[in-house]
Formats: sequence, structure tokens, C-alpha cells
Amino acid sequence: MQPRALEAGSFHSVMSSTGPKRPGAGDSDASAEPAALQPRARATRLAILTAAAEHFARNGYHATSLDSVLADSGGTKGALYFHFASKEALARAVIAEMVQGWGDLRGHISRPGLDPLAALLALVDEVVRGLIEDPIARGGTRLLNDLPRRARDVGGHYGRGERDAAALLGQAAQAGLLRDGIEPALVARQIVALIAGHRQICDAAADRHSLRQRVDEAWTLLLPTIATDAWLATWRAAKPG
Repeated sequence: MQPRALEAGSFHSVMSSTGPKRPGAGDSDASAEPAALQPRARATRLAILTAAAEHFARNGYHATSLDSVLADSGGTKGALYFHFASKEALARAVIAEMVQGWGDLRGHISRPGLDPLAALLALVDEVVRGLIEDPIARGGTRLLNDLPRRARDVGGHYGRGERDAAALLGQAAQAGLLRDGIEPALVARQIVALIAGHRQICDAAADRHSLRQRVDEAWTLLLPTIATDAWLATWRAAKPG
């Protein structure tokens, strides 16, 4: 039911294609990828990060061992400690990689003819796809619950989502696509909360693939309360089936 902005790939493939991280994307404990890494070292670091994220997503932080991460990544203990000072530093790096990916994602959902409200649906669609398919996104979101909370981790994850959603909703309001009296920031908070809540339910039920259906159902209820009748008519006409 939602517009597809990216024809192939996933959250992490989009994120990985954006090049070196901006300064400040990570931590002083080596969670950010050093810009000077050689391609082979960068590939090793990414392999360790991805394997770790898969284990964190499946088993949680406390039940994940570094030996199991190394076995799946094909890396060595020396390589792991070259890039990450500790297990917690590795986990923080997964979170930083995830937050960076969410930040890069919005720039990849624009296409000619996509209005701001349709762009928001496309953005959410890609977020949901990442939470279902991508180990960095799945591992990073679980780690936000498993690790002691730090304001910049939680703010970077949920706060960025709220800001991006509010910006698109603000553009939609200016374009006359929203009903009178709709507050973009308030709606943005509800959208982020419903995705986060449904993701936790799906994780608890070990059924992450049902997240898309749950979010689609939420859109079916939410959109008629915020979008104009004219926009809804166009959206419904374009829905498959």
C-alpha cells in the first residue's frame, strides 16, 4: 500500500553506499569508522559489525559472545580489538551505524512526482524494510533497550525519525495536503511511536515479518484523520488491489 522509493537493496545497502561517516557520527570509543581506513580494513570492520548486529538482534547484548561474532564474521581477535576496544564499544558502533543509516536514508527516497506525504510513506516503508531485513537496523534497535541508555543514542534514533517525519509533514501542510489544524510535530511523534511499539511487539512474538502488515494497518487508520479528501482519493486509487 505504500510507495516504493527504492527498487532494490535495503536500509544497510543505502547506508553503506554513502561513503565515510561524517565527523561526530560515532563515539570516542571507536564507534565511528575512521575515514583513513584502507578498503580491506573497512571491509573487515563492516563484516564484524554486521555479524555482531545479527547476534545482538537474535540473542541480545548480554547473551552474545565475541567468539561467536568472530566465527561468523571470519575476522580475527586482533582485527576485532583493532577496530573496537570492547564488546560495549562494538555494540555502540552498531548503534552509531544504524543512526547514520537513518540519517542517510531520507535523501534516497525522493523522486520526481512524489509529494511530501507520499514521500513520508516511502520513508516509513524503507524504515520498516530495514527493521525486517537488515541486521544493523535490527541489532541497533534491540541494543537501545539492552544497553544503558545514553541521551544521544536514543535522541539520534527516535529524535531523527521525529524530525524527518515532521519536516515532510510540514511540507505536506504547506502544499495543502493535510486537513486544517493538523500539527506536524505531534503527528510525527505518533508515527515514530507506532513503528517502535509494533516493532517491539513483533520482536517479542519472534515474528518480525508481520511488522509491515501492522504498519500498513496503522496507516489505514491514521491517514484519513490527517490527509485531505483529495489526497486520499488519489492514494486509494493508486493502491494495489
